[in-house]
Amino acid sequence: MAPPAEPGVWREQQRVRSYDVDFAKRATAEAICRWFVEAAWNHAEQLGIGYGDLARQNRFWVLSRLLVQIETHPTWGQLVESITWPRGTRGVFALRDFELGDPTGLRLVAGTSSWLVLDAASHRPQRLDKLTLQVPSQVTRLAIGREAQKLPELDTKASRAVLSTQARYSDIDVNGHVNSARYVGWLLDSYPADFLRNHLLRSIELNYVGETRWADSVSIHSHERSPLRMEHSITNSDQAEVCRAELIWTAV
Repeated sequence: MAPPAEPGVWREQQRVRSYDVDFAKRATAEAICRWFVEAAWNHAEQLGIGYGDLARQNRFWVLSRLLVQIETHPTWGQLVESITWPRGTRGVFALRDFELGDPTGLRLVAGTSSWLVLDAASHRPQRLDKLTLQVPSQVTRLAIGREAQKLPELDTKASRAVLSTQARYSDIDVNGHVNSARYVGWLLDSYPADFLRNHLLRSIELNYVGETRWADSVSIHSHERSPLRMEHSITNSDQAEVCRAELIWTAV
């Protein structure tokens, strides 16, 4: 039986497909982030503040910060439900929380995010209280209990370059930038195979601090802040930082 409708809360179901999982048949963090972002876009459309609504004002949404905590990894073939709701605004940020559950109601993953509205010409953040947007709030419900934070800058002297790649066709979204979930894939690609076989990702926190466009070259730098707590910075060919992240792992 479907749960009762909750005002301001969006629900959508999907089955974990073969292309969503890794070698262990577990849904990847990149796939989980894609589900969350897709649910956010769909809910925004339903609320009248979606891609088309902002495009008519020459503005667009961008994800600025994201925190995802994985309690249980969904597996291949499993039916899961994405649940998301806006949590009001703080300064220039629109806040939105997420959960991912199974059909019994067991929570598998929780997340929180901070979004910006950018001007399409200047790419400058817009004050939400000055826009003709009615962003609803579901402030009584918290997925994690805190907002995604501004992460500290990585000490480049203590870090090491672990991966270099280039933004290509399949990385680009409708705004002409690298898709936010693709950064997660790049980060996971930077780990050795033996590490990934013997560890599970439990938490990933990201700050999107710049833009990566088609054909841009990027490098990922890594530093182990403490055992199984990894800091990362993604920079472009101009050495400008475009993303910073913190990943927390457990041994299996």
